[in-house]
Amino acid sequence: MNTPTSPNKTKGSTGKPVGFEPLNTKALFPTGSKERTIVHEDSEYRLRITAQGKLILTK
Repeated sequence: MNTPTSPNKTKGSTGKPVGFEPLNTKALFPTGSKERTIVHEDSEYRLRITAQGKLILTK
């Protein structure tokens, strides 16, 4: 019996499972943007870039 391959087992261009492709911060933070809101289940998190260029995730 043939069963479809789970999307997490399919390899992407980096050889890692699909969904684990690297995200470039330039795609997440358009020019001038320093903060994004991420919703996970029922919680909101803030992802922001500091003045030193580091990423901080807070609840």
